[in-house]
Amino acid sequence: MTPLEQEIAELKEKKQGFLTDFGFEIKAKSIPDKSYDFRNSLKGKVMELGIPTQIIRSTTCEHFLKYGEMKKHTKQDPSSMAWNFSTAIYYKANGKPWRLAKLRMDTCYVGVSFFVDKLHPKQEIQISMAQVFTHNGEGLVLRGTEVEVNEHTKQAHLKKDQAKLLLKNAIEKYISRSKRNPSRVVIHKKSSFSPEEQEGFNEAIYEFGNISKDFVTIRSEPSSVNFLRMGAYPVLRGTMISLDDDSVLLYSSGFSPRIRTYAGHRIPNPLSITHIGDSSKEEIAEEILGLTKLNWNTTSFSTFLPITLSFADGVGKILSELPKEKFVQDHYRFFM
Repeated sequence: MTPLEQEIAELKEKKQGFLTDFGFEIKAKSIPDKSYDFRNSLKGKVMELGIPTQIIRSTTCEHFLKYGEMKKHTKQDPSSMAWNFSTAIYYKANGKPWRLAKLRMDTCYVGVSFFVDKLHPKQEIQISMAQVFTHNGEGLVLRGTEVEVNEHTKQAHLKKDQAKLLLKNAIEKYISRSKRNPSRVVIHKKSSFSPEEQEGFNEAIYEFGNISKDFVTIRSEPSSVNFLRMGAYPVLRGTMISLDDDSVLLYSSGFSPRIRTYAGHRIPNPLSITHIGDSSKEEIAEEILGLTKLNWNTTSFSTFLPITLSFADGVGKILSELPKEKFVQDHYRFFM
């Protein structure tokens, strides 16, 4: 945002009048579109052409082809690099690298998050966003509406009508892609659900019939409590500790018997989960663990957060490069 844009925004807040309000036409020099990041801007600009993109640097190729000869190595070895690149290309060509066997086929998974609109004159304005996932990992992205951040809590919350519209559009996207109505809707969020958000989400769900629902807050901040076990390895991945009827701690990272190791570098922190809804906390925790294995952009056995939230920052950065009226593809492969 330029100093002039900042000044105009401040004057408008003070109800300052402008010559344009009285019919005067002021011709200004055309200002080229701004971009803050080449990768994010490129992905946004080619969306209207329907072309998913994959960017690879020449230095990355050089390290890959001359691995062992270079003095400075990349963070990834050639096998990890090849896996990430080939899997991403396969997915962007409309393939599905893998799917989970135990996710319910009738459930619509929605991740609700917010991002800062870099093109908006007021940088404290955030935009809501929904990421919709089917049981087979099909991912869809929806851009929502402007949301003001609370000055005291520093959190963004949807108003009732905004929450209703966002979830209604998300469920409609799910139906169009899955060719079926969901019998269950699960919403993941990093912040708590305000009363207005719950009311709006409930109204949206009721429009589609008798559908069970689960509102799940997933916080990833370091916990003040850590759990240990005997031996050389940390707690088992999937360990759940109940705090009360609605809250649990869940270790989405830890020692994995399937691969016989712990892939992390430090003592793992648990996810703090608060649940409001119709399902048991065991089912909610099991689904979160499953959704941590649906990130097709990494060689890792699993990610810390479920896919409904783990890639939200990356999607938001691409959307923040796009003007509000710009065409946005909804398929997840355009954002990877």
